[in-house]
Amino acid sequence: MDNIFWNEKFSQTPNLYGEHPNEFVKSYIDSTPAGKILFPGEGEGRNALYAASMGWQVTAIDQSETAKKHCLQKAEKLGLRIEYHECDALVYIPEPESFDVVALVYFHLPKEILAEVYSKFEKALKAGGKMIIEGFGKKQLQYQSGGPKNLDMLYELSSLKSIFKNLKWEIEFDGIIQLNEGVGHVGEAHVIRLVGEKIKL
Repeated sequence: MDNIFWNEKFSQTPNLYGEHPNEFVKSYIDSTPAGKILFPGEGEGRNALYAASMGWQVTAIDQSETAKKHCLQKAEKLGLRIEYHECDALVYIPEPESFDVVALVYFHLPKEILAEVYSKFEKALKAGGKMIIEGFGKKQLQYQSGGPKNLDMLYELSSLKSIFKNLKWEIEFDGIIQLNEGVGHVGEAHVIRLVGEKIKL
């Protein structure tokens, strides 16, 4: 799924995943003092816009120019600032230990590059910073609520955790939830949720 695929998706169905932030991410933002946060694969900016509205310094990346345009148009109307990089996650190099939070929200990648990209975002976290993850689990193929149709791109809790070498896990969830995020994520879904703190070395 390249930028052409996602440009077509977001052009044909604006607000594909809704205009409200992901509930798991929102609950964290609402209970945490504002800092610097990174949203890889952020699409049209529903999480980034919410975080910015709550005083966070927001960086978003996505390979879709259409998604970036939609996000920044909304940001301008709301008077919000978002640093948005249009690029592939493989080529984006975040500054090490520069973010308080990295939020990976339905940011599914081919297994060949998953560990490389995710480890890079772990390095971008400050010591004591938090990694937040929500994505579809392997059983999601049984449901029609969205997500990749490739089993290898879906999460398995223990293998996902093993990618990150310097995180102490605080929240772990592997189960079924009800999604209501635009027309792209609707209905029962098998979801993995994680929150981990980067260990001070």
